[in-house]
Amino acid sequence: MTLQPNTIEDQLIEELCRYIDQDRAPSQFEVARLKREATKLKNGNIAAYSGIMGMIACLDNDVTECKRHHELAIRLDGSVEHYDSYCTSLYNLGLIQDTYQWAKKGLSLFPHAPKLILSAVKSAYFLGLFDKVVEHYQALIPLQLAGVVEQVEGFVQNAEIVLSLGIPEPSLHKLSDILESIRLKHGADIKTINLSLVPTEETQELFNWIETTSNVDTTVEMNMELCEMLASQPDIDLSYMTVAFRACQY
Repeated sequence: MTLQPNTIEDQLIEELCRYIDQDRAPSQFEVARLKREATKLKNGNIAAYSGIMGMIACLDNDVTECKRHHELAIRLDGSVEHYDSYCTSLYNLGLIQDTYQWAKKGLSLFPHAPKLILSAVKSAYFLGLFDKVVEHYQALIPLQLAGVVEQVEGFVQNAEIVLSLGIPEPSLHKLSDILESIRLKHGADIKTINLSLVPTEETQELFNWIETTSNVDTTVEMNMELCEMLASQPDIDLSYMTVAFRACQY
């Protein structure tokens, strides 16, 4: 029996999502097979075909093709699903700023889309845009979706700790640009952000450790660049927060 195009689409999406959920890259043989299956959709729903090809390109670590296919899918069919899948692909490629920008574009059209809100919260958090983390989280609460709010509660709690220091938003945003430029320059992926509050005589000092996939030598270089860039912008006020990259401990 010949599979109908929508069945092929569902099966491909299910298979691609398994790779993403398992954080597993397909072999070149598997990529070729996925592309062959996807071509069966080409004469039907071009938007669906393009979206799936974008996901395959993401798994194949092909940024150019990933962007080209996903953005074509959105131009052809600007559904929330295409915005969701593009944000997922961008995030898995380590393109956190792009993820955040496309999540915002999607939310301008679909303000109550939970997956887009989650993408916005998560990407804003790893960009260090802690004010935006709280802002997007507020849009999630009224939806009252079981299990969804819990996915980002830790991000929000950490964001509120940083914001409690009274750091000006422009300083947070400038710091975000600096950190992201250094991270991308060295091809590092963020694994986690660890916050440590240390009591002092007058108040508490916050250490913001950005743990990445970089080795120790590269991490030292990244921190030297960070110090130089912060020193060149004296208008950045980080209050009682110290920020540094750290090689991931696990």
